[in-house]
Amino acid sequence: MYDLCIIGAGPGGYVAAIRAAQHGLTVLLVEKDRLGGTCVNRGCIPAKCFIHDVKVFTAAKRSSVMQGADQLSVNIDKMVSRKRQVVKAMVDGLAMIMKGHGIRVVQGQGEVLPPGGVGVHTIDGRRSEESVKYVILATGAKPGIPPFLSVDGHFVQTTDEALDPKDLPAKLLIIGGGVIGLEMAAIYRLLGSEVTILELLPDIIINEDAEIRKAMRMLMEQQGVKIHLEAKVREVKIQEEKVEVDCENQRGQVEKLQADRVLVATGRVPVLEGIDVQKLGLRMNGPFIKVNEKFETNLPGVFAIGDVVGGMMLAHKASAEAEAVLAKILGYPKRIKPEVIPRCIWGLAEVASVGLTEEEARAKGRRVRVGKFPYMSSGAAQAMDDINGFVKIVGDSESGEILGVHMIGQHATDLISEAATLMTMEATVEDFAEGIKPHPTLSETLMEAALDWGGILIHKLKK
Repeated sequence: MYDLCIIGAGPGGYVAAIRAAQHGLTVLLVEKDRLGGTCVNRGCIPAKCFIHDVKVFTAAKRSSVMQGADQLSVNIDKMVSRKRQVVKAMVDGLAMIMKGHGIRVVQGQGEVLPPGGVGVHTIDGRRSEESVKYVILATGAKPGIPPFLSVDGHFVQTTDEALDPKDLPAKLLIIGGGVIGLEMAAIYRLLGSEVTILELLPDIIINEDAEIRKAMRMLMEQQGVKIHLEAKVREVKIQEEKVEVDCENQRGQVEKLQADRVLVATGRVPVLEGIDVQKLGLRMNGPFIKVNEKFETNLPGVFAIGDVVGGMMLAHKASAEAEAVLAKILGYPKRIKPEVIPRCIWGLAEVASVGLTEEEARAKGRRVRVGKFPYMSSGAAQAMDDINGFVKIVGDSESGEILGVHMIGQHATDLISEAATLMTMEATVEDFAEGIKPHPTLSETLMEAALDWGGILIHKLKK
């Protein structure tokens, strides 16, 4: 008998496995593909590799001091090769960690067999049943494909194919203006493709602060990305080595668009293979597994974490939920605070946020005061030759509580951690402003925004 079986070895599953082993539990980890899940193999890490490469390339090409910069080009094959090397190194590293902790890893499909059992279908066709005390479902999510679309992997792709390209399309049409759509638009636009985004909703990255959305939209359009909002895709068909898309615009008119490739980025749906919802009587929350605040399902001893339970589909959220489940199993409570989980986008500009947007705070009836600081006024940003961006702090005007922090600009995804930490510690905006920052660094932009919130900003013209 195992103390714990985890189905799915992404950032939720493998963190749960390691933490359990560290506390002396016997662990069975079942993964149908490779260790690391979507994040390591087909998501976060491959995308970050490509974003890094294209931004280094773009910075060099735009440099005002490098001779011959306009002659630079990118070798797609080498980009893909480097990405694969990084992914392999991470997967191999995880395998070594599992072995070192004595975690049994089985490649195959896991199946819940209540009460207190799991079935394991290995890739070589064998099947076994194991007795376990606890089960964690960490099966993740996969690209959601609208019913009118057929993905062939070449003309019509998901990120699985787009992050492992064999060539560069002259024209790329992306269906979906969320996080994935914006990141893929950045990669392909900076590589030289003509990029068009079709977004069904009234704006891109709709859950972000309105000022952030506007700034990102303007930047993308300045760099040649075409954005169609409230655009309803009616039909996608392949004609003579091209993809034709019929799209209904805001005025109800149908436009015909043509591209070399179409990338489907319309969101993700939970992976439920091996989980017989009806047979188990597993309660659901729409398409997702329903859990309580301790990530318990309605089945005794069965937990669920990560993308399969919905909410923000973030690797670090899944990892935090894994820690919370182990805390529950081991007998000490640990609560996850969704309001202090940061979210990041690696687009043409980095976007990072934590907490409430200004609009959400006002809708909740909070007494809102806002502080802002532009990258343009940062000595570090000027020295780095990239002054696009700003920091925005949303705080309670009476208590000083930090309600939300929103950033757009270079290194925003690294800087947001400070805001998340301070919010976790229940610090105030005044505490934020009191911190002494090294100069010249972009970390000063956070301090300056906090000073602006208090009406005592240093680097600002007097009105």
